[in-house]
Amino acid sequence: MNIYTQVCGLVIVAMLIFFYKRQPTMGLNSERRFKVVLFAILGCVLCDIASCYFIVNASRYTPFVVNSISKVYLLFLQVVAFSTLAYELADIFEFYGSKLEKMIAICYQGICIIGLGFTLYLPIEIYYDGDILYTYGAAPVATYCFVGFYVFSILLSLLVLRRHIKPTRVKALSAWMCIWTIAAGIQFVHPQHLIVSFASCLGALIMYFEIENPQSAISRKTGHFSSGVIREYFDNLYQNKKKFSLMMISFRSSTNANGDTKLLRKTSELLSEFLFSIDSAKVFDTAEGYFLLVFDNMDFVESTKFRISTYFQSIENNPDISKAITLLRPFYTIIPNGHISSSADELLLLLASYSPNNQKELLGDEIILDDSILKDVQLEKLAENHVIEAMENDRIEVHYQPIYDIATEKFTSAEALVRIRTSGGKLLYPDTFIPIVEETGRIIPLSDAIYRKTLSFMKSYHVERLGVERIELNLSVRQGEHPLFVNRFMGILEEFNINPDLLNLEITETNSLHSKENLLANMKKLEEYGLSFSLDDFGSGSSNLNYMIEMPVGIVKLDRDLSGAYFKNDKAQAIVKAVIAMAHSMNIKLIAEGIETKDEFDTMKTLGVDYIQGFYFSRPLPEHEFLKFMQEHNL
Repeated sequence: MNIYTQVCGLVIVAMLIFFYKRQPTMGLNSERRFKVVLFAILGCVLCDIASCYFIVNASRYTPFVVNSISKVYLLFLQVVAFSTLAYELADIFEFYGSKLEKMIAICYQGICIIGLGFTLYLPIEIYYDGDILYTYGAAPVATYCFVGFYVFSILLSLLVLRRHIKPTRVKALSAWMCIWTIAAGIQFVHPQHLIVSFASCLGALIMYFEIENPQSAISRKTGHFSSGVIREYFDNLYQNKKKFSLMMISFRSSTNANGDTKLLRKTSELLSEFLFSIDSAKVFDTAEGYFLLVFDNMDFVESTKFRISTYFQSIENNPDISKAITLLRPFYTIIPNGHISSSADELLLLLASYSPNNQKELLGDEIILDDSILKDVQLEKLAENHVIEAMENDRIEVHYQPIYDIATEKFTSAEALVRIRTSGGKLLYPDTFIPIVEETGRIIPLSDAIYRKTLSFMKSYHVERLGVERIELNLSVRQGEHPLFVNRFMGILEEFNINPDLLNLEITETNSLHSKENLLANMKKLEEYGLSFSLDDFGSGSSNLNYMIEMPVGIVKLDRDLSGAYFKNDKAQAIVKAVIAMAHSMNIKLIAEGIETKDEFDTMKTLGVDYIQGFYFSRPLPEHEFLKFMQEHNL
């Protein structure tokens, strides 16, 4: 009797189980199913060896015992095939949901029970001539039919549903099924080669190294679970409707980039080592020096936070001065109930929106995210998607609000204001999406699209013939400070062949300025080319006197709230008068925004404001309405 292949298979699967159980796993459905496959293969190999032994020594045992052991081996063959099918369907269940999973599971479980019943009920025959041994008869035939059905189901689902199965799993399972099929064919033609169970072990070995090696989910840098498996882990929690809480530990950046990097690295290393002592959470390394802790119970969150704070304090206050270390202070983003989100993507978006290094102002050392905050993030994401869709489908519109020149008593300029047309036809206004695209960085492509629309309009209709001396384009400081902005903007000007004198760039959102030097350098280059600048929202807090002094602006816009306050507040009156006098002494002209009545217009005119913009004259108008307005009032 030659059972070397079975023994080799036994060694392989035993080693796989040993190493697999020693490694930390995330508790995913696929991990649990793979464990079932491994133990099914172990049972199959053991029963294969046992059946060979009892067949060879059949004279020592009753036929019932020998036949029973042989049938147990056949039963395990079916279990291996069935459990492999269940493992393979894990991805599909995650994609389609629990209802289909239950239906498919019930169908295949029923088939499995029927197959096992047939194998137990039908007769089995044994052949052994002193060298070759094998089983035959109705029971083995039924077993091979059901195993073949499972193998066919696996290959068919890999072919038909491959888009919803991980590519690595498709390749590994395809290789396994091919090896198994070839082995079954060889053993059928040459019964003396008992290699079917060994082929199962080879298949498990392939799956281990290609997909299920727990080490592949571990960060080599920290030893915690890596960022690459975070989404998969959350998907599993949502699919199984498990309750969980989580806490992201991150660090604020300082102004000293080089020193901050070293400090962040040291802090992360110490925190990483300490987190191995936290056995109440799954710990993920985000690969950015941050850590994500997932708990089964919210009670562990606060206690873990306290333990971390105490640990950091002990390091910084070490009695041995030489061992005391200054560390970055951790910031905690806490989600008490992970099911405030409906999916992993939504949850990760929520976390990313409230890390300390994004543009949101986060106070203290923690933020607790709840349903209301999630709704805000969802609205922001919806607005961002509207902008993306509008850029992709050319649904960006530019409206023009005329600006009245008091000196000439004509409308000599207009401000270009963006509007987004949704797929449903609704018009979105800048205050609903501009702050969001500023934060996400999409302000640059959006502004480029606005510039192209505006310059195309100016070129097509020759607006200067209608008395327009300049069109004001909003320039976000995030865009204006970009090193490539000047070259990109000049390229657009040259593309449309527009006279730079017809354009005024209106500086907005100065509170988000990161590099004043870059912005001022870019403004100087554009000024030399012929463009002019104005400062928007003066008096709102976003703009200040320093910007008026440092920037080459020829026009300042009084914020609409400051203009409105003039008619209600004595202090505001004093401020507005002082600003007007100061601006004129610097040879800077002023635009009063938000003027809506004749009394407001007359007052601002008396004060010496140079330009008026507001609903008193006109709301922002679409292109053709703006052209009609200018023809009626200027010509």
